[in-house]
Amino acid sequence: MRLGIFLCTCNNTINIDFKNVKKGLGKEKEVEVVELHDKLCQDGLDYIIDDIRRLELDGVIIVGCTEKKGIFERVTSGFGCDTFFLNVREHCGWVHERKEATEKAKSMLKAAIRYVAIKSSIPEPKKIAVDVGYDVLVIGDGGAIEVAKSLSNLAHVHLLTKNVQERCDDIVIHVGEVKGLRGNIGEFEVEIERNINVERCISCGLCADACPKNAIRYDAVYTIEEGCDECGDCIEVCPTGAIEFHNCEVIHAGQILVVTKDKGKEWKWGTQFGIYTEAADDEDALGKAIELVSNLGEIEKNKFLELDSGRCASGRSGLIGCEFCLPCPYEAIRRDGEEIAFSDVRCQGCGICTSLCPLSVPQLQEYPNYLMYSQIENLLSSDLAKKILLVVGPEHVETLNAVGRKKIKYPALLPLFVPRIGLLSETHILSAFAFGADGVIILGGENCHRETIKFANMTLSAFDFASGERVLLISDGQLLDNYAKISADFVEKLSPSPLKNVKTVGEIDFDEPKREVLLDLIQSFASRTKVHPTLIEVNTQFPFADVLIDASKCTMCNACVNMCPTNALSKAENKINFVYGRCIACGLCERACPEEAIDLKRELDFSRLVEKEGRKVVESELIACAGCGKLFMSRAAFERISELLKVREGKGELSIEEQLELLIYCEDCRATKAVEKVITFK
Repeated sequence: MRLGIFLCTCNNTINIDFKNVKKGLGKEKEVEVVELHDKLCQDGLDYIIDDIRRLELDGVIIVGCTEKKGIFERVTSGFGCDTFFLNVREHCGWVHERKEATEKAKSMLKAAIRYVAIKSSIPEPKKIAVDVGYDVLVIGDGGAIEVAKSLSNLAHVHLLTKNVQERCDDIVIHVGEVKGLRGNIGEFEVEIERNINVERCISCGLCADACPKNAIRYDAVYTIEEGCDECGDCIEVCPTGAIEFHNCEVIHAGQILVVTKDKGKEWKWGTQFGIYTEAADDEDALGKAIELVSNLGEIEKNKFLELDSGRCASGRSGLIGCEFCLPCPYEAIRRDGEEIAFSDVRCQGCGICTSLCPLSVPQLQEYPNYLMYSQIENLLSSDLAKKILLVVGPEHVETLNAVGRKKIKYPALLPLFVPRIGLLSETHILSAFAFGADGVIILGGENCHRETIKFANMTLSAFDFASGERVLLISDGQLLDNYAKISADFVEKLSPSPLKNVKTVGEIDFDEPKREVLLDLIQSFASRTKVHPTLIEVNTQFPFADVLIDASKCTMCNACVNMCPTNALSKAENKINFVYGRCIACGLCERACPEEAIDLKRELDFSRLVEKEGRKVVESELIACAGCGKLFMSRAAFERISELLKVREGKGELSIEEQLELLIYCEDCRATKAVEKVITFK
């Protein structure tokens, strides 16, 4: 990767020591050239073009503002050169003192260089082909018909409404309401309930004349109002059979646009790809219609997830196991028997499943875990007095820009811009502290992050990180006006991290699945703080459990060991060992045990997470073969099989006494002894 870095002072309005920033780039091997200009978007464009041609640059990082992105992209696109932007104006120079702004800018640029270098080695996301077709269903009252009319020139449009103000020959109108929905984009099946078939109705008015409740109304078509008592008089007089109470019909549509009365009101089925929801009086309703039009016909959609299904603990041998990923907001994940099925069509790449899965089965193609860890490490390499990581999703970048444009002062937080805020997990947060963070702020995170933050704060508390909670969620309702004050109050209360100036003990392999990374982080915390944690949470909702085995019932049959998807359980001779940290509480061992000897105790015990070795959970005396002397069967298994043989009451060629006698021989000796007894018997 050959990079060009172009620094812009915005006519010396950015309070950053750019010469200092430029000086620090000399050690970056990917950087071929560094240019510094006062008005890069004007006088510096020729320098960019010349450097791209002369040095054959693969990528360009524009460091200044993002206001003139279009200008730079038009310049670089003609050369096939990737362009990246770093807004140090609104995010650093306009909101911090010079020294802090400079240090923060250096860290952001270092992280950006690593990001570009790693990103260039990641294959382009795979695509899937989807035939969406041209059938569209618009649902809503009032302004919905205007939206439907605007789409009718490009698609075959159905309108489902309760009030029809005008007829439109280009639209198929249904008067009723949705009762159910199935399918995906391109093949939605919408079940509706209606009382009048508009296509059959000839608007003769006989139904309205016959209605004793005056519940039938005519605007552009006839509709039955709430005052109807379903007496049936209208049905009797209708000459075309257009009226039938609670008649169900299925509408087939490739895409659905729901026009609601209230902005922000979610439709019951509105989370799937191909379903768009907007308020009738919102100017963005037209934007949703444009998005719908762009998806007409045959399209290519990103395949967001890479799956390592071999690690999945969803189930085995017909038994149901882990289901932590199932609360998908887009219904893209479902259980299919003992397996978990991911729908590439429904998936919108929110990343929540990647943050919930303890075994890292799903990974976002565009932003794998190792890329995020690299970003965190490089951002926290700064020399700031307090290092606070700020996690920002794409929906809140403009919030930071707006704060910067107002020049509102706030602490020098180190921004980690992620493509999806949902992919943030507890290991990402805790890794920040391993890399030297004093605190972490999540900007406008989803509700699911409250549990993630709770776990991170519990972990830090277990290792005596002072100053209370070190991970803070600033919710959407607290943004912009309160963001600066909330973040300043949080930073002011933070004491230095106990890991500051303490070297990392042991290597952490961030390419490993999430649970392995978590264990490495916790063991690193223990080594560096010299604290042995004692914190325990019983009945925890987090994926941890202790396995208790009743030795009087266990026959050492290996069922639990064979079913354990994480190798938390293992067998050595007459012992079963359990590694607490590897257990994700999937419950497969408990369900698989034929003797019902296993009890799964949902408990988060930090003292056990520090352990690297397992503990013996059951041990059984082994019986020696009466023939060769080999230890071959546990005492509990011998007694259990003996009981079963006695229940059979000696059925077969051999008596119960003879079968019990054979039981004391191993599988190698038993066959020979059995043949001897059968021959003797005959």
